[in-house]
Amino acid sequence: MAESVLTNTFVHEPQPTPRIETPYRRIRTALPAPETVEDLRKAASLFPVVNCYQPPVIWDSADGFLIRDRAGNQWIDFTSTAVMTNTGHGHPAIRDAVVRHVSGGGLMGQFSFASDIRIELAERLIGLAPSHCDKVYFWTVGSEAIECALRLARERGLQQSPERFHILTHQADYHGWTLGAHQVSGDSARKPWLATPDSAIHHLPFPRLPGQASESVDWPAFLHENLLRLAWRGITPDKVCGVFIETLQGWGAVPLPTDYVQALRRWADEHGILLIFDEVQTGFARTGRLFAHEHYGVRADLICIGKGLTSTLPLAAVLGPGEVLDLLPPAEITTTHAAHPVSCAAALANLDVIFSENLIAESERKGCIAEAKLRQLADRFPQLIADVEGLGLLRGIHIRNPQTGELCRETARDLTWEAVKHGVMLFQVNRPSIKVCPPLVIDDDALVEGIRALGDAFESYLESR
Repeated sequence: MAESVLTNTFVHEPQPTPRIETPYRRIRTALPAPETVEDLRKAASLFPVVNCYQPPVIWDSADGFLIRDRAGNQWIDFTSTAVMTNTGHGHPAIRDAVVRHVSGGGLMGQFSFASDIRIELAERLIGLAPSHCDKVYFWTVGSEAIECALRLARERGLQQSPERFHILTHQADYHGWTLGAHQVSGDSARKPWLATPDSAIHHLPFPRLPGQASESVDWPAFLHENLLRLAWRGITPDKVCGVFIETLQGWGAVPLPTDYVQALRRWADEHGILLIFDEVQTGFARTGRLFAHEHYGVRADLICIGKGLTSTLPLAAVLGPGEVLDLLPPAEITTTHAAHPVSCAAALANLDVIFSENLIAESERKGCIAEAKLRQLADRFPQLIADVEGLGLLRGIHIRNPQTGELCRETARDLTWEAVKHGVMLFQVNRPSIKVCPPLVIDDDALVEGIRALGDAFESYLESR
């Protein structure tokens, strides 16, 4: 039986809110703001329900780490627009770069034709990537990058052996919604609609759950046991072409145990298997490293990137060695809008900002502030918070039902809305967690105020029960 999903969370009737006026937060109306209710109704009638489950706020403007609606309300942004705007909303350097490029005649579609700006961005990315990555395969969104990596891994495997096409991934991971990416995703992506699921994609148990201690576990042995189970089913290493890893498990921001990832790297090296890291959400300084897999001290054979690459416009890519990226002949797979010149202009400016504003180190430093404050929050609300996880400014608060003590996505949804009413913008992940992922440019005192406001929201939630 298909797993049920949360109901549409659009609220059409304005609800009472505390009146808030600080330098960062401003809540002046009931929410949804009365003047936006009709547009919210229109949205609910025009868009499918899958697009209508976020807090009922119509964004009117945003800059840096602040979001506003047209009713005069203002929020501290803890979403980064679904972990995208690493350098903040509308950074002046990115805006200026886009305007300059468009004004100079760069508003053109170019398919796979070459352009100076595309070449410049490719050289920049290859210069930042590990030394074995000497080519870049551009795409538009992260799911396309995952599809590309899946295809490349299988093409490489089939060239080695007609039976080498099996893919390993992990049960809790999320890699996208296109056909291949959806199947590579774990149990958080519902798949009952698939008439013929890919029987050569195998999901390993996720190494650890939120709140689960990892220090006492022999993670190499854990991996070996699960690989042995596959071998008993006939999925031996010589039949595996690639392993996908979401560098931090997405909806909960859960890092993998380092010993586990390093053991997986050794196993992949021993058998000539590609280790593919999904850095779409975690790349470009989000976790306090340029790429999050650096935390594990391992090599990534292929790196899938997107989101924070531009902090604005659609652009994604696969970084890797030419011997892998050149496996597909011309026109075998491609996309019309990949590396659009305007997106390339945004990406180059975004990379300049990351390094000129020292955002890799800032993400690590601010991440330490966030971790300390979130752990204080967990100590204050043990009936609601099972654990906090994450690295840098990608953090997850794991939410439990205060009556049952079980992890509960409905409680997480209700707390998300309560936080928005207290002036902190969150997005619902449809899982039992709240993600805290502000733009990396957030002021320290705004970060602290936002987490303090989460505490006020949690208190209000409990008082209303």
